Amino acid sequence: MPTPCSTALLLLLLALPAAAQTDDVRFCRATNARYNVVQQPKSGYDFVPLVADDSVGLYVVYSAKQNETNTDFIGTSCIFLLPLADDEVLIFSGGFGDTGNIPGGAFFDADYDVTLIKEAVLYCMGRDLATTRIRFVAPHGHPDHITVAFVRALERAGFVMAEIAYHEGDRAWIEQLPWQAHHPQLFNVLAGSTCNQELLSYESPLGHIWFTSRPGHTPGSIDLVLDLFGNSAERVLILGSTTGGCAAPSGVGLTVAAHGTVLLSGPRRAEAEVLLGQGVNRQCFRSVKPPRLGTDWVAELDVTDHPGATSFYVFGTDAMLVPGHLTRFGEVLVNPLGRTQLSIARPVLTGTTETLTLAIPRDPTLMGLTCYAQATIFGGGIELTNGLRLVIGF
Repeated sequence: MPTPCSTALLLLLLALPAAAQTDDVRFCRATNARYNVVQQPKSGYDFVPLVADDSVGLYVVYSAKQNETNTDFIGTSCIFLLPLADDEVLIFSGGFGDTGNIPGGAFFDADYDVTLIKEAVLYCMGRDLATTRIRFVAPHGHPDHITVAFVRALERAGFVMAEIAYHEGDRAWIEQLPWQAHHPQLFNVLAGSTCNQELLSYESPLGHIWFTSRPGHTPGSIDLVLDLFGNSAERVLILGSTTGGCAAPSGVGLTVAAHGTVLLSGPRRAEAEVLLGQGVNRQCFRSVKPPRLGTDWVAELDVTDHPGATSFYVFGTDAMLVPGHLTRFGEVLVNPLGRTQLSIARPVLTGTTETLTLAIPRDPTLMGLTCYAQATIFGGGIELTNGLRLVIGF
């Protein structure tokens, strides 16, 4: 006999439109870099907020590095994605490419990294693949930041390359790579070595983006500078190599390294938001308090207006279903094809307000974990409730 848990999951899967059951991921799975609290290797990709309310930011994809014996993941090279004007996207750095056969090289290949980039561009930035053009800028000439494999993987994924820019100081390394015949026409070789001289610039919804020389790590190392909303007194600096060589430009409030996990200061808020979708579901599922590390998260489910209720099932993943899908039981708000974060079945004990308690360990790796949860009530019919967006914080 099926359990409420298995019945509810089957209900959610059957309720999904056919398009969502393909291999094409249709939701954004970026985690918020605000919640990174320990310097540790991290895979996947982050949203990097640049304003206090986290409404504006860029994205970083972590290209994974393996150890010298090719047995473990030990570090990252960061691939930064920034929106530009006119349906363009800037990519700063290209990760490890296809060097998995080299000790200490790529843990995953270029196609893996580009799959994450495509997901972020389409489903986080909301760009159209058919019209999006890529401008690629190499932070320097080392093969953990620019490879032909990476550029070809972008093209295989359906992106159109508009530019491949790099500094003339690393020209000898870069131009000896096995480029395809059509690639050299995309090359934009930057010249200049004066500290804080603007070598190349783009306009972006985030503000004015420009690049400046930082020789030292290599002769052609360059940094990305963002004048947030055009304000030169509020700048973001993304290092193309290591610090040193040149002093940072004035007005820098945030500096992001070329390697490692992005770490930000600021509030790491525990959050609980009610999701109503199209408003057809009863608003009867609520978080008593936001989920915090080292505490019990408590939620309540009001079954008073569901006569005959015998049990309920709370299911959560890292993705909403956008748009929600209407069924005769209500609207499905959680995408069951996402990574499962929550799966709890309980009997109805009171017939009025049921309480659900879940202990959250004091584990810093859980910081920022986001879960989209929804309850299903059984007995006297099946009913889908409102959803909750939950973010673990302090």
